Amino acid sequence: MNWKRGIAAVLCGAVLLGILAGCGASDADGGSGAIIGSGQAVTQAADVKAVDSFTLAYNETDGLDPLACTTPENQLIVQLCFERLFVLDNEFQPQKELCDTIEQTGDRSYTLTIRPGVKFHSGQEVTAEDVVYSLNNARLREDSIYKEQLAGISSVKYSGDEIKLRLYRRNANIAALLDVPIFRQGTEEDTCPDGSGPYQLVTTEAEPNLIPFEQWSGGKVGFCKSITLRTVADSVGAANLLSSGELSLLLQRDAEEEAVQGAKYTASIPTTTLHYLGVNCDREPLDDEEVRTALSMLLDRSSIVQTCFAGRADAAAVPISPVPEGTEVPSFDTKAALDLLEKAGIYDRDGDGYLDVKRGEPFQLEIIYNEIYSTKGAVLQQYAKTLNEAGIATTVKPLSFADCQKALRQEAFQLYYGEYAMDADFNLSSLIGDEGERNFSGYYSGEMEQAMQDMASASVEEQQEARKAYIECFTEQTPIIPIAFERAQIASADVLPEQFDPWPDDIFHGIETWSAS
Repeated sequence: MNWKRGIAAVLCGAVLLGILAGCGASDADGGSGAIIGSGQAVTQAADVKAVDSFTLAYNETDGLDPLACTTPENQLIVQLCFERLFVLDNEFQPQKELCDTIEQTGDRSYTLTIRPGVKFHSGQEVTAEDVVYSLNNARLREDSIYKEQLAGISSVKYSGDEIKLRLYRRNANIAALLDVPIFRQGTEEDTCPDGSGPYQLVTTEAEPNLIPFEQWSGGKVGFCKSITLRTVADSVGAANLLSSGELSLLLQRDAEEEAVQGAKYTASIPTTTLHYLGVNCDREPLDDEEVRTALSMLLDRSSIVQTCFAGRADAAAVPISPVPEGTEVPSFDTKAALDLLEKAGIYDRDGDGYLDVKRGEPFQLEIIYNEIYSTKGAVLQQYAKTLNEAGIATTVKPLSFADCQKALRQEAFQLYYGEYAMDADFNLSSLIGDEGERNFSGYYSGEMEQAMQDMASASVEEQQEARKAYIECFTEQTPIIPIAFERAQIASADVLPEQFDPWPDDIFHGIETWSAS
């Protein structure tokens, strides 16, 4: 699965506050510290205890091209072998990794520098030219999983040690989009391109393995002297290995995947994959924002997350995470929803227990979804039950993928179940923007467009208020109905390491402090 990019039917804004502060100096520590993802020096763990063995899966059908590999098995290996300019923490805030300084130099331009002295596994120093080469490949190559994420960048160049970014439009959250693996120019055809991560690939006649990179700028990694890679053909094979105790760690990004049997320990991490209901805002009575808001208030997200997702999701009434403190968002409230519907002229006119629209016709809804997804079907059945109890005659219609796409292209729907892997700047323009490629109902609002633009271009000082204003505008209009953000599942056949603190795109965050439990 391409975890960076959602498909089909169909957003926390990254703030530069902690990044721009103190940009003039390197974060390098001349003492006993080590540079970690946040760019801060920390004391190296003195009591790290190595594990006897550690095994990961290697999907032989994918490969280790950091810009193109898509399987969760190989993505884990990529995270160990490559570093990024920024990595995202559990609140989707960008933390420096290779980046040393970032400065906004114009309305749509930024200048970055990288930490000096960082080495690739080959021993060569990481240069601005390598970073530019990696970013340009990531945004221009057809097979790049980062292509759409970086589509707002018009050019990437270098001048000496400086990296110059130009954007097509203002985006104060650009750092959140620069979580792209950096590799040495000219090595992209290698089995594993030359990276600068804490581990490097070693291929022998036996199975390939990963060994600690002794020159890693993050410090000495003592957790495991050699990580064995077990070859698998697919994710099912990887799950079977973990179930039999032959694999140490497995990542499942798709909530539809059945939980691994035999996993002794599990952990989860937030993702930006949004589950939502798309609304045909051109069809009566769904063209009324009060009706759409009422439908959002009839969605019991907390119950759905626990029953249908088995906790592998976070309930979301708005398409941004986390929600700023003090921000009001819709909650499950049947009475308030019915009051809103009555205000819109929808109530039970004939006493049959079902709501009627203005002309006396029953208020009926049909929700379509791709029939291969059982979790989505379960969510819709629970939602339909709530709607029917509230007096809205609701049916759930499973369709093939082709028929779903046809219905969306022809606007032959009322509601559909969508899933969208958002970028970490939480820009929703693809779904509700005037020219959004996933805007299937032709929804347009000048106020909503302005709110999205204001959030994207807000300065550090303005960011929080801009996000609140965006959420307020969204909840008033409800162009789509958010359901939840997925959580990725980490399964382990053994006790998870001490200091285990995974981040969304860095499961091995802080590995230099990991120790056997």
